Amino acid sequence: MNKEKKVYEMLDKVYDPELDQPLTELGFIDHIVIKEAQVEVVFRLPTYWCSPNFAYIMAEDIRKYVSEIEWVKEVKVNLLDHCASDEINQGTAEGKRFSESFSGLADGDLDELRRTFQIKAFYGRQEKFIKHLLSDGMSKKDITALSLEELHELDLSTEGQVLRDKYLEKKEALNHSSLVAITTPEEEALTEEELADYLLGAKRTRLSMEFNGIYCRGLLEARYNLPSINKVLQ
Repeated sequence: MNKEKKVYEMLDKVYDPELDQPLTELGFIDHIVIKEAQVEVVFRLPTYWCSPNFAYIMAEDIRKYVSEIEWVKEVKVNLLDHCASDEINQGTAEGKRFSESFSGLADGDLDELRRTFQIKAFYGRQEKFIKHLLSDGMSKKDITALSLEELHELDLSTEGQVLRDKYLEKKEALNHSSLVAITTPEEEALTEEELADYLLGAKRTRLSMEFNGIYCRGLLEARYNLPSINKVLQ
């Protein structure tokens, strides 16, 4: 695998925290520059005023994942055209916390905000996976009774496997330890009777995130004159 392809493979792991979509799919990565063991990642956002804390999370994650490549010795993250570009670029380069880079604007690091968005992403991924199981003919009773071991052993289509893996990623991110496969973000078990209302709430969360993704992508396309890739929500 060539170096550029490997860098983009790692960037596929960097998600917009609010939208739960990879920066590569959203079009937020402008370009990369590789000079021997040094990598510069240049990214841009839909507006000049996009939330600095969201941007900081993305910049931190770009640096984290690209740094995991064995031949990379230095990573430079360069956010373009943003009201806080200087603070974000310098702060992430120096390994500072958000609160250190934006003194007086934050009480601590971004862990609480990250968890909030992990929970929203959990709802969105879980709802899509459960909807897939229902469409495959699995009953609500069977779904709520699934153990984690049984979940891993399900005979799923390629799409189902992808949805399962993405759901399990969020369970891991939330440090779930329950042996029950389908739970709330707080690891509370769900009954067959509760599932319909629960899914309705999860669907609202997913649709809100996906709508915001379409909106942000549209703003980015207009700002940088990019081709449209937006899809209709379902």
